[in-house]
Amino acid sequence: MDRITSIEIFVRAVELGSFAAVAEERDISAQMVGKHIHGLESSLGVKLLAKSTRFQALTTAGEQFHRRCLNILSEMKAAQEDIYLDLNEPVGKLKIYCGVNLGISLLSPLLGQFIQQYPQLEINLTLDNNPPDIHRNGYDLIFHDRIEGYEFLVGHQICSFEMIACATPEYLQQHGVPREPKALEHHQCLRHTTAYNAYCWCFKNQAGDHFSPRISSRFTINSGQAMLAAAMEGAGITIQPNFQVQAALDSGILVQILADYQLPKIDLFMLYKPSLRQTSRLTLLNDFLQRAIKNQLNIK
Repeated sequence: MDRITSIEIFVRAVELGSFAAVAEERDISAQMVGKHIHGLESSLGVKLLAKSTRFQALTTAGEQFHRRCLNILSEMKAAQEDIYLDLNEPVGKLKIYCGVNLGISLLSPLLGQFIQQYPQLEINLTLDNNPPDIHRNGYDLIFHDRIEGYEFLVGHQICSFEMIACATPEYLQQHGVPREPKALEHHQCLRHTTAYNAYCWCFKNQAGDHFSPRISSRFTINSGQAMLAAAMEGAGITIQPNFQVQAALDSGILVQILADYQLPKIDLFMLYKPSLRQTSRLTLLNDFLQRAIKNQLNIK
């Protein structure tokens, strides 16, 4: 059997926790996964896994070998990248995780533009609002609004998004235009089910004074896009990141309110495995996204 393939299968068996999961991922039988593992054990003369059926734990020798295997696979990827680096041509795969709203409204279209430029590159994009399991799902990089909890990854900030309070002209004509944050307490404010600021929106004026009106709503939603759709039907006032609401503002479907006040911005971080550092696919993607997002949203 090919030794590198066996090493890749061994590493994924450790990360996924079962032969069956690796078999499903690689579209092979669990028995074939076992043959690869047993082949490594036979050549090394040691047991790598305490069990080799449905669930396995690393032996002491297995832990040491696993660390070495990670280095081997990382070096192989780097070597492959070096071949294409002089050509400025990224190669290989990128498995990416992103939240649903950001992915649909911004990231997926931009990645669609990016991948057309590089025919040797494959991208697998997963959109999910649940916390990602980096090791089990094998993500190479994730896009998130914070870096806490991901200290084992390398990360840097791509940009910050402004939050905008807005409503339809019809809603504002019927219920009045709020001139200060406290006036929101008398309006229907669409509330996100899980957002940290679901009950209290925080505003700041030009003098640096903070205002936190207690908002109320008869309509709570667990999706930013669904909230935007409801706001566009006149259901109430919403706060949205500029990338998600800009088209509706430009067309006049929605109107910004409280423009003299600032809402806290949302940071966007790109977090990735250390093995991807200095690779052409990551460097080019990072440069592309920074330029594209700033141009699209007129961020200076």
